[in-house]
Amino acid sequence: MGAGTLGGRFTTLEGLFQNIKDQLKENNPLIVGDSAEQNISQRMDGFVMKLDEIISCKNKVHIVFDDPSGNSYVQNLYAPDEDPEMQIEKYERNFEQNEELGLNDMKTENY
Repeated sequence: MGAGTLGGRFTTLEGLFQNIKDQLKENNPLIVGDSAEQNISQRMDGFVMKLDEIISCKNKVHIVFDDPSGNSYVQNLYAPDEDPEMQIEKYERNFEQNEELGLNDMKTENY
């Protein structure tokens, strides 16, 4: 999903998936409404069913949060110990990520 698609949220992972599901179903009338093409509507229904399986823990998934701006927070329930189910990787943003954040053209010296 694109940056800012769901707006700011303080939620659980299950809540995040529910928000994605709601956003897909409620805000895309051309995909899920009566004006949607049959095959697209069926594919969307299948995807929503998969989201329901993930939300209800019937289907295991591997989640990757890629947040170049560093504004996400995932709580470690094992703190102060490390969470055995979570891996955190820090990295330098690439040019495209900086461009999307509007940082490449930002002048910070001699202005």
